[in-house]
Amino acid sequence: MTAPPSSSTPEPGPPRTAAWWFARWHSGELGRAERRAFDAWRRAHPEAAREFDQMQRLGRAAEGLSRQQVEALLGGAVPPRPRRHSLAPRRRAALGWACAGLALLVAGAGWWSLPAAAPSYSAAIAAERGERRRISLPDGSVLDVNGATRAQLRFYGERREVSLTSGEILFSVAGDPARPFVVKAGSGEVRVTGTVFDVRRDADEVSVAVESGTVEVTGGHWWNLGKAVLRAGQGIRVPASGAIGVPAPADVAALTAWRDGRAVFRNAPLNEVLREMNRYLAAPLRLADERAGRIRISASFSLDRPEAILDALPAIAPVRLAPAPDGGIEIFLR
Repeated sequence: MTAPPSSSTPEPGPPRTAAWWFARWHSGELGRAERRAFDAWRRAHPEAAREFDQMQRLGRAAEGLSRQQVEALLGGAVPPRPRRHSLAPRRRAALGWACAGLALLVAGAGWWSLPAAAPSYSAAIAAERGERRRISLPDGSVLDVNGATRAQLRFYGERREVSLTSGEILFSVAGDPARPFVVKAGSGEVRVTGTVFDVRRDADEVSVAVESGTVEVTGGHWWNLGKAVLRAGQGIRVPASGAIGVPAPADVAALTAWRDGRAVFRNAPLNEVLREMNRYLAAPLRLADERAGRIRISASFSLDRPEAILDALPAIAPVRLAPAPDGGIEIFLR
């Protein structure tokens, strides 16, 4: 195998792959300029960046293997770690590259040779547009599921886990300190042992609001992981980048009113009202004039008859509604 250049700046050549960056990352030769190049590569190649992240996860899994397991995978003794200060720079880079390749081999072999833990309980969670469901789980937890939601539930011996693909779920989690409840959604992860909280995923943006108890929200990549602790009455948003902001006061009662069949808005901009109500309407509402989206309204609508907003909007805001050729409804300023 040919060693990569020892310079901290990558030489011109073909596009770098996830495996190449993995090896460089673990070579001990990654300088500041090359780290900037790595960040640019991640932004330009999101699929390859996810492959790199998977390699890192495999590497962390391999770290948990015993020496005997590693020797069995290698078919021999583990080579001694060289002393870096006694080696020339190019020789150090070559050894770093080789060791990184060895680590990847062990990680991959370890990952596939060890049996995958099977969940003790699993279920697909789904609710269609305009539908609301309540699901009781074997551990005593209760999930209130909003419309247009897709998620996968898995219980293991040491944790309870939900992967939220889209939509919204209000979690009432039965306390179990020995088995935390983890919700994975987009770039965010919520971890609790017992509390009531709401998680909503719109595309790659995730919103979390806490009704009672405390939750821990993390987001971002492993090398820049952010964390925030939310208490009752607080909320936070995790964008696609995973950047964690600061917990802020949230109107949790209004945010979770859908559980009781209501959509409640308090001094909310019209564009947010439309985004929420379009989750329940058969014919979508659209702004024909962006200025109308800044109008603020306070209102409450029944989710069992969401089309009532069509009559209410012209009465509470200076707007008019007109049907669009595609079946939608456009909103104009009066």
